[in-house]
Amino acid sequence: MGFNLGRTGRPSILAVVYSDGAAACRMISDLGYRLRDAGVAVAGIVPYHATRDGTPRCDMEVEELASRIILQLAEDQTPQSTGCRVDPAAMQDAAALIASAFQKCPELLIVNKFGKLEADGGGLGDVITEAVDLGIPVVVGVPERHIKRWREFTNGLAEEAMIDSPRVQQWLARRGLAAQRVRSSAEPMLNSAA
Repeated sequence: MGFNLGRTGRPSILAVVYSDGAAACRMISDLGYRLRDAGVAVAGIVPYHATRDGTPRCDMEVEELASRIILQLAEDQTPQSTGCRVDPAAMQDAAALIASAFQKCPELLIVNKFGKLEADGGGLGDVITEAVDLGIPVVVGVPERHIKRWREFTNGLAEEAMIDSPRVQQWLARRGLAAQRVRSSAEPMLNSAA
């Protein structure tokens, strides 16, 4: 995927790499809500109710941070279903909401997961590219199983940090994204996810 590199010559993208999906959901959700609550203009999707009891569910609810709209991304399940599947139409709705939020010039885009749809060239891939082209810094959760495809997608231009790394807060701080106001409440969460 080609990016318009703008003035800096390098896009501002951070991959939060993880192996524990539940910990990643909690961390990314917490990060998005804390930044928004601190007054940062943030767009993108984070898991809604990420702190639920952890039992397996296929509800895949996400909240688009700028509009505060809750979306259900899972396809309807049949009794014979053995796993969760993302509804491509719902993902298109999420992409449209995020793209609409770009009109308000957000300071940051957060995407909870670079999943199979994105790895296969769909999902929120175009929204991520559009944000980079607009000069909007981007934070994306990337499961370890998709890291190779992520690196191909970003042409190796994204920075990477493990979920429990202080580099996440350092990356935000370098961009002036209220890291000082957020760090005190998010840092214990980041370190406890290890």
